[in-house]
Amino acid sequence: MDLKDLRYFVAAYEAKSFKGATDALGTVTSNVSMRIRGLEEFLGVPLFVRARRCVVPTAQGELLYGHAKNVIAKVEETERAVRMQSAA
Repeated sequence: MDLKDLRYFVAAYEAKSFKGATDALGTVTSNVSMRIRGLEEFLGVPLFVRARRCVVPTAQGELLYGHAKNVIAKVEETERAVRMQSAA
């Protein structure tokens, strides 16, 4: 699992579709699908129920979303802090 996996997961969760995530991330659907599938394999649980034009998070997907948002926010906060200190 890496940060990019979490970003793709969060984008799909918030867009409620892989297609919406591709638009938000500026990538192609196969990249989003591959990242989510890899994350599900790594964790050993399904994160979404895939419907025809949307995805619905599973209970594990709901749990991961909260943690993923926190991890991404913390990484961004760390990046800002380091950049600010090096600019001073």
